[in-house]
Amino acid sequence: MRIIKTLNEATILPDCLSVYIIPRLIISLYVITIGYKTVSGSRVKTVAQLPSFRETQSNYTFLARDSAVLFCSIQNLGARTVVWRKATYPNPLTVGKMTYVPDDRYQVHHIPERGEWNLNIKNIRLNDSGIYECQISTKEKYIRKLIQVIVKDRPYADPAIGINGPQKIRKGEILVLSCNATGGKSAPDDLDWIKDHRKLISDKSGRINITKHISYVTNTIISNLTIKQVVSNDAGAYECRTTDAMVKKVNIDVTGEGSDKDKRTITQHAPATSCATTSTFVLYVFVFCVHCSFRYRSVLQLLTTTIQFWIMLLHSITS
Repeated sequence: MRIIKTLNEATILPDCLSVYIIPRLIISLYVITIGYKTVSGSRVKTVAQLPSFRETQSNYTFLARDSAVLFCSIQNLGARTVVWRKATYPNPLTVGKMTYVPDDRYQVHHIPERGEWNLNIKNIRLNDSGIYECQISTKEKYIRKLIQVIVKDRPYADPAIGINGPQKIRKGEILVLSCNATGGKSAPDDLDWIKDHRKLISDKSGRINITKHISYVTNTIISNLTIKQVVSNDAGAYECRTTDAMVKKVNIDVTGEGSDKDKRTITQHAPATSCATTSTFVLYVFVFCVHCSFRYRSVLQLLTTTIQFWIMLLHSITS
């Protein structure tokens, strides 16, 4: 049997397709759109949480022997590690808070509240010039901040030497003299204090004390001479002399009434005078007792003689 479709049946089929298929297509497109937005939103959110650098200085210029600080501030670091590198070095300088290279001039200063991982370089040198990288270890992407460092040679001061301190001082006070010697390109190796052609040194009693300090930033050696309980013999010419033949002199005058020699003389004679007075008194009493025992028999004569004796004795002691 052969089935023949009429025109009306042919027109009904597309209408059925439009009724059942089109709504399903619309729903499928909606679901696909929502899913794409969700995926895209999650990707945008993930990118926003990646670490990023805050705006900090990218170019630095230092003088040789300065203490340099390179700033690196990071937000959204999380558990990631900060690494400092120099472009010409194969190994990192620091990893986290640890110094990786065998050079104690490099150190990381971490300030958590500001998210800073700053690189400190002590006594920076001319060969420390170059490009430095503050890197963040992450799997998502390579994150780094480039910093350029220029180190210039420090201008040298002319060699000079000077002494600071009083030129007059009273006996018993503390004398402090300070000598500053600048050696130009480098600090003098050493410095000595000399008085009356004799080198002064710190003594065990602590009355004379000498301290020294060398500044490699200013190429200067500084020495302080301290003398406690100044005496007359401390007066005179003091000389500050460096190993490279720079010399500075200053005259110190010690003032005050009397002298130490006079004080020593008085101190030495005082016990002898007291001893002589006591011996004279004992001798007088002994002679008086012997005299009275042989000459005076009455009480009145003895009393009169005793009074005269004491008057003579007092006169002798006061004179």
